[in-house]
Amino acid sequence: MIQELPSLMPKARDAQHLTVLRYFHEVARTGSIREAGENLNVASSAISRQISKLESEVDEVLFERLPRGMKLTAAGEIYSAYVVDSLLALRRLGSEIQQLRNMKRGTVRIAAIEGMIGSFLSPLVSNFRQTFPEVNFQLLVASAADVTTQLLAGTADIGLAFNAPALDKIEYRMRINDPVMAIMAPDYELSSVEQFDLQRVLKGPVAIPITTFGIRNLLDQACRETKVPLVPALETNSIEALRAFAKNGDGISLLHTYAVKKELDSGELIARPIHSKTLTGGTIDLCILSERLLPVAAKEFLTFAEEKLTTVR
Repeated sequence: MIQELPSLMPKARDAQHLTVLRYFHEVARTGSIREAGENLNVASSAISRQISKLESEVDEVLFERLPRGMKLTAAGEIYSAYVVDSLLALRRLGSEIQQLRNMKRGTVRIAAIEGMIGSFLSPLVSNFRQTFPEVNFQLLVASAADVTTQLLAGTADIGLAFNAPALDKIEYRMRINDPVMAIMAPDYELSSVEQFDLQRVLKGPVAIPITTFGIRNLLDQACRETKVPLVPALETNSIEALRAFAKNGDGISLLHTYAVKKELDSGELIARPIHSKTLTGGTIDLCILSERLLPVAAKEFLTFAEEKLTTVR
C-alpha cells in the first residue's frame, strides 16, 4: 500500500501559526509593534495579542517591553533564529515547487554597497532579466556591515560588499581583489604622481567614506599602522559625492576602483596606487548565508553573478 504524502498546503492551525511567526519576525526586525503593524497592514493590537499568546504557549518572555520599543530577550533571540529558519524554508519550498513545474519565476533579494550598483549590479540584473523576464528583484543599498546583517536576518539572499566583516555564518562565494586607490581628475595638480605613500595622499584635500563603509575600515587600519592622522575635507556616506569631489578637482577621493569603473574607463577620472599593504588588500565580496539552500531564482542569479565577477579578476 502506498503511503499518502502529506498535503503541501498548511492546515488552518498551521497557517495561523505561520502568521504569528511573521508577526514575531517583523516585531523583532523593527523593534516596534506599531511599525510592524504598519509594515504588515495589521492592527497593532492584533500583533500585540498574538505575541502575548505566543509567549504564553512557549512559557517564556520573548520581548522586553521598553519605553521606546521591543527588544528580544535571551529566549527571544533563540526563538528568532528558529523563526528566520522557518520563514526561509517556506520561501525555499515555494521556489522549489515552481522549479518542479519548470517555471523560472521568483524574487531575488540583494543587499549591496552603493559602489557596486551602477558599475556592476544594475547591468547584471538587466542581462539576467533578458533571459528570465519573470524574475523580480528587491535591492537594498547598504553599508558593508549592513550587507551581512541583512543576510543574517534573512532579509537578503545575496550580499555584495567591499571588505565584508568576517563572520562564521557568512559564506564568501567569491573575493575579488580591488585595492583602495587615490582617485582624482586627470588634470588635478597631483595627477603626475605615479604612486602615493599614505602620508602624502592625506596631506591635501581628501574625501573619504564614513565609518560604516568597508573602505573606511581599511583606511582607519592603515592610518593606525602608519600613525598618520586622518583629517578629511569631506566625509560622506555617498559614493556619488566622493566621485563628484574628485571629478570637480576639489582633491583626492579614496575609493576602490570598481566604484568608479565607468569614470576610469571613460577617462573622466584616474586612479593612482597607494603604497600600503592594508589598502591594496581590499576585496569585493559576493556572499550568502552558509548552510542554507537558496530559492531557485536566487541560486540561478548567484551562479550568473559568479560567472560575471570571474571576468574582472
